[in-house]
Amino acid sequence: MKRNALAILFLAVFVDLVGYGMIVPLLPFYVQRVAPGATLVGILSGFYAMAQFLVGPMLGSLSDRFGRRPVLIACLSGTSLAYLLLAIADSLPLLVLALLIDGITGGNLSIAQALIADSTTPDRRARGLGLIGAAFGLGLMVGPVIGGMLSLTNLSAPALVASALAFANTLFALAALPESLPPERRRLIPLDNAKP
Repeated sequence: MKRNALAILFLAVFVDLVGYGMIVPLLPFYVQRVAPGATLVGILSGFYAMAQFLVGPMLGSLSDRFGRRPVLIACLSGTSLAYLLLAIADSLPLLVLALLIDGITGGNLSIAQALIADSTTPDRRARGLGLIGAAFGLGLMVGPVIGGMLSLTNLSAPALVASALAFANTLFALAALPESLPPERRRLIPLDNAKP
């Protein structure tokens, strides 16, 4: 993978994980706005993880069929929408919808790893995947700090900022991220074969 493409992907993953890190620690407070109870927080967290588990293989299959770039852009767009809904959620159904959309479109990291695998030689692949892991870790460290500081102003502020970051990331990927899987290397795998 070219150095500038790797830098673009590093930045995209970092920004995505900053947004994720801003939201996850505050999820109990978002739930408390619409319905009290620690049990509900656990159920909704499990609901998000289940959506990611069920849809992740399908996202991989779609990226094999249509290319990595459009699927990654769709995931980033979905994340932006999910955080926006989370910011305005004033009812349990709207909160569940926000988490469902975020879970469905949460396959960004696996698509980024596929981009690296497509674009690197075996001797450089570990380095590329290591950089993505570093972006993941840095984003998760920085995100909670920013989210905590923004929450002092308003509980909706972290979700709105995370939504804006994800939207900016979508535009950035549209403008700068190259496709790593040319049409001749794409595989038409039936989606029903992509179930976990």
